Amino acid sequence: MEIILRNLTEDYVVMMLDQLAGTLDCCKCSQCRLDICSYALNRLKPKYVVSTQGELMAKLCEFDGQFEASVMSEITKAASVIKKYPRHKVDEAGNIIEP
Repeated sequence: MEIILRNLTEDYVVMMLDQLAGTLDCCKCSQCRLDICSYALNRLKPKYVVSTQGELMAKLCEFDGQFEASVMSEITKAASVIKKYPRHKVDEAGNIIEP
C-alpha cells in the first residue's frame, strides 16, 4: 500500500460541500464549487496526516462535532460570498460556461 500525505480538512470540506450542496443557495458549477472549497479551507485549520489510502476514510470519521460545525459554517459563508462575486464565465444568453 502506498503511503500518502493528505490534508484531512480538505477531504472533509469537499465531502461536506457535497452533502450541503442542495441546501446552499448558490451556483453549483465546478468553478464556484472550487471557489467555495478554497474560501472555506483558507479559514480552517489544516489537519495533515501520513496514511495509507484505506485509513483515510476512517480518519475522516474521527472529527468532533465542533470541527463539523466550523466546516459547515465556513462553507455557508463561502457560498454566500461566492454567490455575490462568482468567477465563472457567462455567455451572452446568461448561461454559465464550464471550463
